[in-house]
Amino acid sequence: MRHALQQESWKSLLPDVNDWLSAVRLTAGAAVVSGAHHVVAVKGHDDNKDLFTLNAPKLPAELQGKITAAAKALGWRLSAGSLHLSIDGATYTLVAQNSTRVHASALARQLGLDAAKAIKELRIQHLAFAVADGLPALETFDGYASGLYNTPGFKGSRKKDTARFPAAVTLAGADVNPDGLSATLELAKAQVLVRFLQDAPPNYLDPIKFADIAKDTAQDFGLKCKILDKAEMTKLGMGSFLSVADGGSTEPRTIVIEIDGKDNSRCVALVGKGLTFDSGGISIKPSAAMDEMKYDMSGGAAVLGAARYFAKVQPPTKVVCVIGASENMPSGSATKPGDVVRAMNGKTIEVLNTDAEGRLVLADVLHYAVSQYKPTLTIDIATLTGAVLMALGCVGAAVMSNDQATAQAVLDAGNHAGEPLWQLPLWPEMEKETKSEIADLKNIAKPNVKGGTIIGGMFLKEFVGDAKWAHLDVAGTAWSCQAVGYPAAGGSAFGLRTLVAAAQQVKA
Repeated sequence: MRHALQQESWKSLLPDVNDWLSAVRLTAGAAVVSGAHHVVAVKGHDDNKDLFTLNAPKLPAELQGKITAAAKALGWRLSAGSLHLSIDGATYTLVAQNSTRVHASALARQLGLDAAKAIKELRIQHLAFAVADGLPALETFDGYASGLYNTPGFKGSRKKDTARFPAAVTLAGADVNPDGLSATLELAKAQVLVRFLQDAPPNYLDPIKFADIAKDTAQDFGLKCKILDKAEMTKLGMGSFLSVADGGSTEPRTIVIEIDGKDNSRCVALVGKGLTFDSGGISIKPSAAMDEMKYDMSGGAAVLGAARYFAKVQPPTKVVCVIGASENMPSGSATKPGDVVRAMNGKTIEVLNTDAEGRLVLADVLHYAVSQYKPTLTIDIATLTGAVLMALGCVGAAVMSNDQATAQAVLDAGNHAGEPLWQLPLWPEMEKETKSEIADLKNIAKPNVKGGTIIGGMFLKEFVGDAKWAHLDVAGTAWSCQAVGYPAAGGSAFGLRTLVAAAQQVKA
């Protein structure tokens, strides 16, 4: 091995929060927890930013009065950040609620993220979140767990240290059943896996390592897993996918994981783009920020995270997770602009730009998923187009679909999960822009044609046939997401919650 890091177990490189989530005692309890350090949400006033009100309706009125009086006596204002208080021998941290008017789940997660930042230097054995009106307590814990995530695994000197995290967390005053607590912990663990994969350097997380991690994860939870290598993909006719891998020295892999549902008579397919590094190929990208193109596998990571979650929280129907893992590199063997390739469904594609490679990968894995499993619902997720940043910025992701009811179901799932989504239309007038003069299709439109995100979705529609399908373009949100309730830098795991919620909506 040229890189000694490649020999290290991926599990040993996971952040400390992964171990902590397996050990922490998460409970729902009384409004005041004896001996615990309480986090209390605080709301500002629209007409006077210096005024504040505690958002902790379950705390006794007398205690609320003491906390408020102590904060005012110190001249505290929301703009000053969090405040630590000691009252009658007990300790409290006041954390301001985000004032942005968005989904309650996102606001709750932001409260948890801010709490993690506020108390990270404190050694707390038992932490209690005072339940806040309008903010789901489980989502607050979700945000807190996300705020504990760090990336020491790839540093030369590192030491596991979960002692700095609380041994117990209580959602004080919350009415939550044990199943809800357990599911929240499992979702938090899935997010850790997704973000670890997104943050991992591309010389560690190559397509083969990605497949190995998926196989290990499946084996750990007793899931069915199949890894297709280059020879098997060639036999299946995945020429579109393989054309992307031609320039790299590492073979591609197609990862397939099956999770049994409560009723397997119906199936949901989750399909992810897994480009572990995207240089653009022969149509090479500018050097500025090219290092960030390790996150081009974020869709695949979200799909693997969903498999990890459903391994512990059984879905209502069968779920099949399919990931196309590859690198896109320039070399003497790389696909050239102007080449024509044949996809698994028999259609030929003129490759006009090798940096529009994600759709070439998804073309074959989408066809594989719908032809092999006949799913009731198919959702693909990908960091597909830079154009989506122009359309929606870094706050929300785009949804496109060949069926309005399916689009609405995914939008509803995103709303339920607190992930901002916006539907873009697959205008029939733009379909002609995917047609080639010398092949069936071309992978980009003419330079004067705008709407690049829609063109990407229109291209993918050619490979799902009559299957009900939705496409999520998360290029603006998977990395350094600016949506409320998400970490400000690095991998965000955006889309994982929507995939989970959408699959859980489908009834047998």
